[in-house]
Amino acid sequence: MRILAAGVPFFVSQMSAPAAYQILAEDVQPASAMNPMNSAAAGQETSANPPVEKPMPPPPNSPVMMVDEVVPPAVPKETPSSPMPTSPMPDKAGAQASDAKQPTKQPEPKPKSADQPAEPKKTEPAKQPAPPKPAPSKPAPPKPAPTKPAAPPKQVDKPFLSPTGVDLKKGAIRVEDAGPDFALQGEYMAWDWSAEKGWHWLGIQVVATGDGTFEAIAYPGGLPGNGVASRATMPIGTPQIKADSELLPTLWQGSGKATPEGLMITFNEPSEGRKFVTKDGQTGQLFRGDGALISQAVKWSRKSQREGARPPANAVILFDGTDNGQLKNLKISPEGLMQIGSETKGAWQNFHFHAEFKTPFMPFAKGQARANSGFYLQKRYEVQVLDSFGLIPQFNDAAAIYRNKMPDLNMSFPPLSWQTYDIQFQAPLFDEQGTKIQNGRLTVWHNGIVVQNHVSLENKTGGGSKEGPEALPILFQNHGNPVEFRNLWLAELSPQVLLASTTQPVPACLPVVATPHACVSTTPCCPPAKHRRPARCRR
Repeated sequence: MRILAAGVPFFVSQMSAPAAYQILAEDVQPASAMNPMNSAAAGQETSANPPVEKPMPPPPNSPVMMVDEVVPPAVPKETPSSPMPTSPMPDKAGAQASDAKQPTKQPEPKPKSADQPAEPKKTEPAKQPAPPKPAPSKPAPPKPAPTKPAAPPKQVDKPFLSPTGVDLKKGAIRVEDAGPDFALQGEYMAWDWSAEKGWHWLGIQVVATGDGTFEAIAYPGGLPGNGVASRATMPIGTPQIKADSELLPTLWQGSGKATPEGLMITFNEPSEGRKFVTKDGQTGQLFRGDGALISQAVKWSRKSQREGARPPANAVILFDGTDNGQLKNLKISPEGLMQIGSETKGAWQNFHFHAEFKTPFMPFAKGQARANSGFYLQKRYEVQVLDSFGLIPQFNDAAAIYRNKMPDLNMSFPPLSWQTYDIQFQAPLFDEQGTKIQNGRLTVWHNGIVVQNHVSLENKTGGGSKEGPEALPILFQNHGNPVEFRNLWLAELSPQVLLASTTQPVPACLPVVATPHACVSTTPCCPPAKHRRPARCRR
């Protein structure tokens, strides 16, 4: 079934956004299927707790909740080394070696008898003449200079093939080619309990990082856009922030390794610890650090309400699955999806731009190598496209104004999910001499949630073209990763209004005025002006 998140009291997004810009949770199981706990039995019943269909068990510190501890995959025991014998017996070789070390005894001479003949006297051999000394040899030739060692051969990056033969280091664009790690990756929802908050939602984002390794982020309160909202407007020019920054919603970080028995993610917070376990990638369980079961978990598949948005009557259809003559260098896949590297033939100054895109599954890639593309508005200002699912937002991540301002909230869905951008762009204003007199403005909705709100564009971004009064096309950046697009349209907007200056002008000198009480009147900010006094003042 489909549940409109805004219609559920405990899932209302805290961001103010139009009703059309909300998130849908598809195929969400009822609360009873997730085995939520009974807050009444826990003494924590509040109006914020969601309605349930079955009684909830007591809180996790009750003996009723104590179950068998979660046993991580068994570590193979090391083979014990055999004990050394107390009296080692040497082998034959050893015996021979020991015998060789001992001196051999010479036989004692037998006593001489009278019948034995006398031994002949030994004669010393004649001295041989000393050999002639060898002639002095010629000096050895100089050694050749050492040669530089040959450079080691470049390491060839071996492919990591999925069961269907697709190299996951280059990326998979279809679910059936993504491999077993993709089935475990995704978004999960569970109930969590704490003494301060009682029962509350816990959203978990599990990210595959290659070869059975995973990282994860857990959000107390829900998922971004469904229970978790931005806490602050991100400052312009800040490149990176840490997980414990006050600018971010509360979150925990974790990691784990998949085994044939399933996946266990261990989180570093809260103090008593949390562990999330899933065996099939569809359901799971949340445990306390000591192994006590807290609740069941279920996988969520979310969808932006802006997916499939219809263009208004005055819109320019850039791409609808066919080549309608609006794009240069257009490449269309057999599935009717636009590939990277295209550019609009037209150019516009002020517009609302709608785009839908899908990032590939690239578990081994990191940072800017993970499904990178972007929308270059007027070929000057880039709104970044990237697989930033489950990451702490930075100034070059998805929905960022590239290297200028990070998004206020990371609204990225998992890869191979369709995502939406709605971008309102107002070009900067220039005077007749071509001097910029007012910055451009940019607003971005990512999957229906505002993440850039009327941001002032101080200058072009990254490798964009120089700012100027003329309009330029929109470029779909080719960064070598197989990002795909669909449903692209644009509607023109009115230009922004020149705002009055908020700074007070520097006061100018007032004219000299004769008053009844003085012959000269001047202002404090200016030096007295030379003047000719009236005749009555000269007397």
